[in-house]
Order: sequence, then C-alpha cells, then structure tokens
Amino acid sequence: MFSQTINDSLNFNYTKYQTNIFTTAFEKRLNTYNLHSLLTYSVNKEKYFLGFDENYYSSLVNTGTKNIRDEQSLSLIGEYKYSPVLQFGVLSQNNIYSNDRKIAINEASSIHSTIFTKYSPIDQLNIIPYGGFSINRQVNEDDRGALYGANLKLDRYNISEFQVSSVLNFQNEDIAPRRNTNRFGSIQIKNNFDLDLTNLISADYSNSRKDFYFESDSLTSSLFDISKNIQSRVEDRYYIQERIFNSRYNSDLYFDLSGRVSLRSIDRNTKFKNLSNIDQSTFDSKIEEFRLEFSGITEYRSESFFGRIKIDYSERDEKHNAKNIEEANQIIYDQRAELENRKNNNSEYTTVAMLGNYSISNKDNLMFSLFHRKLIYNTPSKDNFDDRDELLSIFRLSYLRTFNHLFNFFVNLEGSFNHIVYVFAERSSNNNIRRVLKLSSGGEFTGAKLYSKNTFEVSANYTSYDFEDINPNARSFSFRQFSAKDSTSLNLFNNVFLDFSGYVKLSEQGDFVWDNFSNNPERYLAEFYLEPMLKIRSGGVRLGAGLRVFSLQTFRYNQNNEKFLSNRYNSIGPITNFLIRLPNVDVSLQGWYEFISNEENVKRELANLSLSVYWRI
Repeated sequence: MFSQTINDSLNFNYTKYQTNIFTTAFEKRLNTYNLHSLLTYSVNKEKYFLGFDENYYSSLVNTGTKNIRDEQSLSLIGEYKYSPVLQFGVLSQNNIYSNDRKIAINEASSIHSTIFTKYSPIDQLNIIPYGGFSINRQVNEDDRGALYGANLKLDRYNISEFQVSSVLNFQNEDIAPRRNTNRFGSIQIKNNFDLDLTNLISADYSNSRKDFYFESDSLTSSLFDISKNIQSRVEDRYYIQERIFNSRYNSDLYFDLSGRVSLRSIDRNTKFKNLSNIDQSTFDSKIEEFRLEFSGITEYRSESFFGRIKIDYSERDEKHNAKNIEEANQIIYDQRAELENRKNNNSEYTTVAMLGNYSISNKDNLMFSLFHRKLIYNTPSKDNFDDRDELLSIFRLSYLRTFNHLFNFFVNLEGSFNHIVYVFAERSSNNNIRRVLKLSSGGEFTGAKLYSKNTFEVSANYTSYDFEDINPNARSFSFRQFSAKDSTSLNLFNNVFLDFSGYVKLSEQGDFVWDNFSNNPERYLAEFYLEPMLKIRSGGVRLGAGLRVFSLQTFRYNQNNEKFLSNRYNSIGPITNFLIRLPNVDVSLQGWYEFISNEENVKRELANLSLSVYWRI
C-alpha cells in the first residue's frame, strides 16, 4: 500500500547474494522446452565481501517453426570494509535478452562496471556515490559511455515523536547517441499517537528516461545518415498517501484507513524527424493520468467469530495528447490529435469484500465470503463507443464438520453474477449477463494405513446476451459440468505405498434461452484421468513408478438430439517420479511417455520430462 524499501538499480545492497544456492530445472511439455538455472554464492569475511549471482532462462517452442528466447542476468560484487563507517567496492552486471522472432527489439544486452563507496555517518543513514562504464547493445547497435550516480537511504530515523525513512536515487547513463536516466525520491513519516494508533504519511517522486532504437524509413535514414531512429520514453510519477490504523494486539476491533493521490505522465519523443514529409505518424504523443484512491478495512475477532470488511474506491482519468510541430499542416495535426483523443477515458471503480468465519462448536465451522465490484468506464470522445457499466458479485458459503480425528466432511456453495452493459448502441449487442453456480461436497479420511480425499462437484454457467437477435455472433449459451476427484494412498507394508489419483469430468454445452430456461445441447465432453502409482518412501528418498491414462472424447448432436462421436484423444503410458533430499542437495524428476491415438486411429508418441536440482552450497 505504500513505499517501504526501494532497491537501487545497481543492487549495491548485497542481501540477495548472501544465500548460497544452485538450482537448475529442465522441463519438456508437448512442444515446449524450458531451462531455468540460478546460482548465488558469496564469501563474507571481517574485512571483505564477495558475491556472485546468475539467473538464466531459456525456452524453445517447436511448432513447425522454432522460436528460441534467452534471458540472462549476472552480477558480481566485491566490497572492502575500510572502517565501520566507510566501505569501498566494485560491482559488475551483465544482462542479455535475445528472441529470434521478428519483433521491434529482439536482441539487447548491457554491461555495467562501477566503483562505489558506502558512507554511513550514523547507523540509519547510508550514502553511496558511484561511477563506471556502460556498454549497451540493442538491435545490432553498440553504444558506450559513462555511468554515474548516487544513492541515499535513511532507515527509521527518530525525530521527536516521528520516525522518518527516505530513499533518494540519481543515475545517468550517457551512451551517446542515447541517454538513460533515473531519478527517484521517497519519504515516509510515521507517528504513533499512542500505543494503539499509528499514522503514516508517504510520498514518492520518480523520473525515468529510456531511449530505444527502432527501424527508420528510407527517407529519414538518407536525410540524417542513420540506420536506426531513436525514441525517448520519459515517465514521471508523483504520489502522496496517508494511512491511519490501530494495533491488532490491543483490541478485538482493528481498522486501517488510507487515501492516495497519484499523477503519471509518459512523454514520447522521436529524435530524427523528416519535416519535409509530415504525416500522422510523425507526431509524438504524451499521456497524462490522474488517480484518486481510498481504502478502508475493519476486522473483528472473538473466540468464536472472525469478520472482515474491506471497501476500495478509485477514480482514474487518462488523457492522450498529440504534440504539435510548427512546420506541420494544421489539418494533419488535427487528425492525429483526434486519433489520440479517442483513447481518452475516465473510470470509477468500487469494490466491497466481506469475509466471516464462525465456529459453531468444536466440530462445526461455517465460513462465508462476499465480493461486489462496480465499474463505470467513460470515454469523452464522440468517436469512442467503449463506455460501459459492469457489475460483478461473488458469494461463497462453506460448512466443515469434523466427525473425529479420522474423518472430515465439507459442503461448499458458491456463485457469481456478472452484468456488462455498453452505453451506446454501436456496441450494445455485447451486453450480457453471466450467472455461475457451483455446489461441491467431499470428505477426507486419515487412518493408520489409508489416506483418501474425495470431492464431487456440479456447476452451471448460464450466459445470456441482451440483443442476440441483432448480432448473430452473440449467442446465449449454457455450460454444465459434473466432476469427481479422488486422491488415495494405501500403505502396503513398511515404506511401500500404493497411490491413486484421478478424476472424471462430464460437460455439456449448448444454446440457451434464459426467459423460459430452455437448453438445446450442442456439444458433450467426457474427460477421464487415472494415475495408479507404486511408491517407496524412506527418509529423504521418494521413488515412484506407475501408469498414466488420459482420455478426452467430444460428442456432437444431430437434429434428433442424439449424440455422436466427433473427436477422441487417448493417451496411455508409463509415468515415474523421484525425489532425493540430502543435507545440501535436492534432486527431483518427473516424467511420462505417451502413446497417443485419436478418432481416426492415427498414432504418435510423445515424451514429457521435468528435472530440477537444488544445491544449498
């Protein structure tokens, strides 16, 4: 809800280096391959600290054409403690991103190397000036230059009855012809009126500029002798907030009230412009946003009851403006300004959430929850027809009965009502009401040799459009489903277990008329999943092998409402998993092999694998 601690962009705070771990995970699902590795290692002595951190992620999607995406973040820090109040250090960071898809920025990398000083005249104050060199590569363009700045952090400094925390960040990256900057300042003032009541006032300001390369048209490239054009994105943010709350420990009644005002602007500027041929795309744009927010929470707790109510209200106003050019034709500018004005919008957002838990007895518990949201969305432009009102209500009622230490039983009822109304006739054909109702029940048995958990659920979704006669693409429909889930584990002897998990889902979808509550079925789905597995559990070792069976059948209906098979997907094959947990290393593997067939008896095979290693160095 408010700013606490803001890490500087170069991570001079070496907290993240202090946990020595190595973890790597490989996963292959269908045609997607993912590899994620993380290594963090540090050496902390009396006079110096060394830290290393690397985070690498790679994905390959093979669907006819291959797509490879790689991301890497590496940092190395070294710090010498000259005295209790003065430290010197070196920090190097390397970030790489690459994507072989043809997108605007499909390759980027940056290398920062800086020398810094930490000065702490008092325990609560930390001042860090730094300077170094940056190499920044984007879409085959290399830029190099100086990187310098300073950070200041004041942590919970007491002045009379006030406690003050503040963060100031300043950074410049001069990599001509580009320039990236960052300015950030925050302050938080805390005042305890008495032992039960606390007031917090906080404010933030941030300004960041990022320069990006993008493809330039041939005329602009020839005129300015460039291969890539540059766009600057400058974002300013302001906010101020006040919060007042009481202690949770000295009263059964707790409340928390807050109000917040924030401003944001995004200014886009293109560096090279061909003013001899100005069209609508030549003009830059600016976005301005104003937001007002209020929030209130109250809770009550007694021996048998807990209740909570939270109310949130916010208003947001967003304006899009085209920036004029003196040499431009006024008519062309007015056309671009009108396009931007169509994006203008304002909204009001209100939510009310309630939660309650009542212990009827030592064995009976009743829980309820209610959520209501209202959205009013308006667009001032006469050419924008997205104005709409939306209501969403969700309720849930649950009853839990503990018969004894062996068996628990529950019943759960929940539902939702969602109504969307577009104000103007141009989009009113999308007006609809969605009603969802679910009823579930089940139990959990825990015995000396047997554990079993079972759940049964029926659900119905009725979506009706207000004007489906006008729009043939908007059709009211119903979706009803029955599902049964089972998870059972039987201890055969010693450390050997027979585990079983599975579910059945039967679903029906069709055209629906709410007025007379009539349904014309169109599609029926039958889904089955079975997984019996023999497992060995001994100490930190878990070994399992079994069979995985999955079946999905889709049926259609003819004119006589008789079902016939439309599609079938059957999969069967061995499955295995194991987990080895040693004092410093965890190794886990899960995989299965599928023999797949369909309604045309076309057969294929597919392997799935997930392997991870976690090493506490």
